[in-house]
Amino acid sequence: MTRLPSDAAERKRALAPNRSFLVQAPAGSGKTELVTDRILSLLAIVEQPEQVLAITFTRKAAGEMRNRVIEKLTAGLQPKPAEDYKVASWELAQKVLQRNQEKEWHLLEYPSRLRIMTFDSLSSGLVRTMPWSSQTGGGLEISDAHRRQYHEAAFMTIREIDDLPALQEILSHLNVDLGHLENAIVQMLETREQWQEALSDPTKTIISMAQTFESFIRKQLQNVVDHLPLGFASDYIPYLVQWAQVWPDFAAIKDVDIHPLTTEVDDLARWQALAESLLTATNTIRKSLNKNNGVPADAPFKKGLMDFLKGTDFSAEFLQAIVTVRSLPRDLLTKEQIELYQNLSIVLNKALENLHQVYVNEGAVDFTEVALSALNGLGSAENPADLLLALDARIQHLLVDEFQDTSQTQIDLLALLTSGWLPDDGRTVFLVGDPMQSIYRFRKAEVGLFIKVAEEQQLNHVPLEVLKLRENFRSVEGVVEWNNDIYQQSFPATYDAEFGAVPYEHSVSFNGPSTLEPVTHYPFYYSNKEIKGIDSRSVALEQAEERVVEVVKEALERHKDKEKPVAILVKSRGALGRLNEHLLQADIPVRAVDMFPLSEQPYVVDLLQIIRALTYRYDRVAWLSLYRSPLCGLSLNSLYAIFGDKKEPNVLKQIRDALSSETLLTQIGEEQFVRFKHLSEVLLSHSAEQQGLSFTMRISMIWQQLGGPLLYAKESEKADVQAVFNQLDKLAPYGTPDLEVLEQHISGLYAESVTAGAAVEIMTIHKAKGLQFEEVILYGLHGSSINRDEMLLRLEPYSYEVNGEQVPGILLGTAQSKQHGAAEDAMTKLLKAREGQRELLEETRLFYVATTRPCQRLHLFYLMALSEKEGVLNVTKPSKNQFFTRIEQALELNIEVIKQSLPNYVDSSREDAELVQAQAGQPYQLDIGSEQIDARLSLGDFVRFKQKTINELQSNYSSHRQLGENLLKDAANQGGAWQFASEDEALLGTVAHTWLQMMGVEQLAGWDEKRLLQGELLMRHQLMSAGYSEDKLEAAISELLQLLLNSLNNTQLRDILMNPQAQHEWPLHDVDGKLLIMDLVVPHEDYWHVIDFKSSRRWQDESIEDYFLRMRKEYLPQLKSYCAYLQAIDGRAAKASLFLMEEGLFVEVIS
Repeated sequence: MTRLPSDAAERKRALAPNRSFLVQAPAGSGKTELVTDRILSLLAIVEQPEQVLAITFTRKAAGEMRNRVIEKLTAGLQPKPAEDYKVASWELAQKVLQRNQEKEWHLLEYPSRLRIMTFDSLSSGLVRTMPWSSQTGGGLEISDAHRRQYHEAAFMTIREIDDLPALQEILSHLNVDLGHLENAIVQMLETREQWQEALSDPTKTIISMAQTFESFIRKQLQNVVDHLPLGFASDYIPYLVQWAQVWPDFAAIKDVDIHPLTTEVDDLARWQALAESLLTATNTIRKSLNKNNGVPADAPFKKGLMDFLKGTDFSAEFLQAIVTVRSLPRDLLTKEQIELYQNLSIVLNKALENLHQVYVNEGAVDFTEVALSALNGLGSAENPADLLLALDARIQHLLVDEFQDTSQTQIDLLALLTSGWLPDDGRTVFLVGDPMQSIYRFRKAEVGLFIKVAEEQQLNHVPLEVLKLRENFRSVEGVVEWNNDIYQQSFPATYDAEFGAVPYEHSVSFNGPSTLEPVTHYPFYYSNKEIKGIDSRSVALEQAEERVVEVVKEALERHKDKEKPVAILVKSRGALGRLNEHLLQADIPVRAVDMFPLSEQPYVVDLLQIIRALTYRYDRVAWLSLYRSPLCGLSLNSLYAIFGDKKEPNVLKQIRDALSSETLLTQIGEEQFVRFKHLSEVLLSHSAEQQGLSFTMRISMIWQQLGGPLLYAKESEKADVQAVFNQLDKLAPYGTPDLEVLEQHISGLYAESVTAGAAVEIMTIHKAKGLQFEEVILYGLHGSSINRDEMLLRLEPYSYEVNGEQVPGILLGTAQSKQHGAAEDAMTKLLKAREGQRELLEETRLFYVATTRPCQRLHLFYLMALSEKEGVLNVTKPSKNQFFTRIEQALELNIEVIKQSLPNYVDSSREDAELVQAQAGQPYQLDIGSEQIDARLSLGDFVRFKQKTINELQSNYSSHRQLGENLLKDAANQGGAWQFASEDEALLGTVAHTWLQMMGVEQLAGWDEKRLLQGELLMRHQLMSAGYSEDKLEAAISELLQLLLNSLNNTQLRDILMNPQAQHEWPLHDVDGKLLIMDLVVPHEDYWHVIDFKSSRRWQDESIEDYFLRMRKEYLPQLKSYCAYLQAIDGRAAKASLFLMEEGLFVEVIS
């Protein structure tokens, strides 16, 4: 019989469908199994599956959760499993299947009825069903270029500087640094949900801040009192009073024995004098006193002071509290600060106004806007909107996965969704997560929210029972115990919601010990100074890289039958260094996950330079880059002969002059001249045939003619190039692209890693969360944290108590003035320090996430600096911002071992050491690259490309003609069952849909047969750009016009298209979080009407009745899923029809 886990009782209790829980599930505890079993237990008791709503954070997680539920239901159709651990899920599945049959849910046929989605999908769905109340217009899309939109709004704001005195003052504060100002506004717009309400009324906010800060000071003073060391009053105060009598800096506390310190705000200066008496300039307890401190050697009070300072065990809590008090500003709000806050409010509100204008202009918003609109559209608990009331009636059970990653906005949404719930009304909340794995503060996640809910044991007003899981099913015993030992010391001792402090919870390994060493350290030491001319750090780093290669090879061999044998995890992409090159050189298969930016790959750089040269014909840098690139391969001498030493600024004229030059061939040689001529002619040619091509098609032709596919022939390189073409076609289907927009889109993409079979996976720790590998290599642990950018305004919500009630307050700090000699705002300095504490705590949690990924073995790689003083070798103490200091007590620091290993890295007899030593005395020279570049394309290749005709090339670049294909892929991926008899028919249908959408958006204003005929030229261009067969183009235009005329002449369709509430090409998020696009949706008072346009033709000899029957049967499943989705929104019924464009008739499918 299988051994039960140690927390079996808690796991069983968590499935009780009539109770609400908060479950803390540490790494490897089988959280997904628990959540999916909980969903099954709830499905077994509800009337409709839509009454169970499960929310998570990523589409991938939502999809995996739904697939797991369906897998369990499918397994429930089989006989009872023999494995004990599968029986509980099988029994739950049996109950759900019975319920499924009784209620005719058809869950296995229509899994979309399972309401499992992301927060973003939920908000998007809500907003799109309530455009009249969410104030977004309802038709807005999600932008995939939100940072560009922020920059556009910031630029619009800065352009108003002449009419905005507040902006002039802010710019002066930043020492007229326009670049800094723009970036600072962008940063504030990214986090606008945190400040826009506060800055809507700056005067009220400033008053609130003053009140908040007084309460904040009292709390900080009370913290000091609560942690004063034993004997403070009797063993320190008497000597301190004597000291204060002779030292002017402490005059404020010379009577502290008569007038004791209080926690009132007026006593802050006295407390700060006390802090000065205890602390050094670096905020450590004093270990010495002298005449410079007002304590000469013969001072009668010196011994008493030193006995106390040296003999007292000051707690970490006291030290933190007294350091905080020392840093508090005494004058909170000066006149200058108030004016700065007011000016910032004006500027940021103007930026917010401009951002909304950008959204309106582009018809696309970011997810923050969607989330805020969803909250706005739902109303409030006191004044709920109709949709909130409908959701209240619909949702019976709410589940949230990864609850530790929630933001305040998401908590507000959950509070609204449960605002109408009553005690014992049968509705439940199930929250599951692990605060020890909360690592997404950069995405606005706050683990303090998890802590607060756990401490209060309720969400909003819904009571929760807190359960803690312990069993680890992932890792072997040695790894689990190592983590227990390390993090018991590294994590804080107590919970603190204010800073996000989470104590460590022990795990118990379900697995036994392993024959492998569970955790292995690989320290590589180097000297802080050169030894015998050798840069020992570089040598140590290379040794580390070589050792990683060996470890990876061993792991791949050891786990060759496993799906995920080994991974290399890094804190940031920069920590990887040249390790990937070493792995590839060793022929090790690598699968990198979002590690190498697409924009930095040489073939993408070349392709972007082609696009730039064709878009901005006089871009000298683009042309010269291409001539120098492997696509052409000109030497520096050739470039100079053509473009150097000339006053002509027009690069195109220089190229044409060079082509017609009688001496250039002799100057640069035949081989170089042929290369120059080939690239020039390809880029300069504008044949008649090309004029009808889309920009993407032209770039594709040029890429082919220049030999790009031959030069960059790897599958991964081809996939990356295709990604650029896809972006280009998406952004510029008809004209030339906006290069800035294109480059911003590409900057967010990463190079493909096409590797079949077992491989070493490389990713950041953040990407690895939720994954597991047989062995894990943590690399570059010596790396340091990145300093955050300075913010225009720092804002920290801070609640304080008044008469036993919690009052929401706010703490504010402004950006540091960049004017010479300006002092840093004390409040900003304090808030930065508090933020720094939160970041350090999160870094410890990030380390925990990394070390809990391996099943079998963990490898830790890091460099450590050595220093030598008076012949004694020591390890340099790591700085507090180095990553591995989060587990400093685990580092191997045996000095004797280090002494023995160090010569291996600085041995002067090594050839490479001699080389370094020989080079050490040479003057530094700038490396501008080799004279000859490895073009890798022969002249024969150029001739072959030259001979290809446009018609021959078209078959090769047809895959890049993405206008129609992109739309088709979107429809297929987003729930649309696009089914056509041929590719041409598919493209025709796509263009027809586009025209029907235009008609509907304009509510048929000005649309008649004449206007359609006037659009024939555009239709021709659309079909050609989409790649329609040229020999059938004329017939296709006639057919397209007929389909549109049939539609325009149908009276019922005309009425629907003129309906202002009709939603055209309505994008909604399905349960996977993906978009599904409905052609036309008309909301009525008591039902939804879905209309799907079809251009499918009747078969030869097919009767009209058989045609209607075939179409109903073919599209019934698709329309059923649409109707189920719409019904789930607000409970209204839904009907569905097909509009068959060839016949100009409606066919009712679901009534």
